[in-house]
Amino acid sequence: MFYSGGTLIIDHGQGISSTFIHLSKILVALGQEVETGQPIAEVGATGRATGPHLDWRMSWFNQRIDPQLLVPPMPE
Repeated sequence: MFYSGGTLIIDHGQGISSTFIHLSKILVALGQEVETGQPIAEVGATGRATGPHLDWRMSWFNQRIDPQLLVPPMPE
C-alpha cells in the first residue's frame, strides 16, 4: 500500500467498514474485536503524505459515505 502507508480496515458489520490510512502504528491484530474508545492505531505520515494526519474513510458495501453522518461530533 505505497500511497496509503499504514492501513487499518475495521468491519462494522451490515456492509459498513472504516478505513484509516497513513498510520504510524497499528495497535490491534487481524480478527481482533475492538471496543468503543479502545485505541486502535497511531496517527502518522506513512505512504504518500505531506505530514502527520488521519485519513478516515467509511464505506457501505461499495459506496463511500461521510463518517460525520454516522458519529457524533468529535471532541476538540
